[in-house]
Amino acid sequence: MKIVRRSNQEELLELFKREIETIRQQKPEGLIHIALAGGRSMSAAVRAILAQDSNTQDRMRFYLVDERLEGDKNKDTLLNEGLARPIAIPELGKPLSKEPFDLVFLGIGEDGHFASLFPGTYTEDGTEEQVLLVEDSPKPPARRTTLSYRGFRTLATSKVFLLFLGEGKREALKRVLSGEDPKKLPVSFFITESFDSTIITDLKE
Repeated sequence: MKIVRRSNQEELLELFKREIETIRQQKPEGLIHIALAGGRSMSAAVRAILAQDSNTQDRMRFYLVDERLEGDKNKDTLLNEGLARPIAIPELGKPLSKEPFDLVFLGIGEDGHFASLFPGTYTEDGTEEQVLLVEDSPKPPARRTTLSYRGFRTLATSKVFLLFLGEGKREALKRVLSGEDPKKLPVSFFITESFDSTIITDLKE
């Protein structure tokens, strides 16, 4: 696990542009699979995607790792940022993707949740489905679909970026760096298991 500090959105944008360029060079042919969460924390990631040339964008396939089933949709937040290309949405009973992700961008909540996996949901169950239905989310709306822990284990096999952006994420960042158990702090899942994960934050030490 690495931690990278960037002071503003422009620095974050440049970092993500370089990461996408690295993947493009590593995969000069074929599709590039990118997973995103919803929410405002995806702004720099979407801008980095849109900064790529048209040939690279045409090779990209996008996956939303969680979606709200009520109220404003996470897909719409990405559309509002300018990501107008088709994006796969997690649907119960269907795999979100058959191909592993090359890049994963996840905003982390104040309680350490990611996607729609909140404290108390962590499981090591190997038979778990790739997509789960959440009906009692502690954060509204209550009903959501989300990539499961198993889904992340099988699909997030390359680079995962964990975004702790804003002062409200300081406590969650402190807790994950202290090694707190994922049963209490879901994002620790990416630290305690074998992921190529990088913490991105705009918080000073």
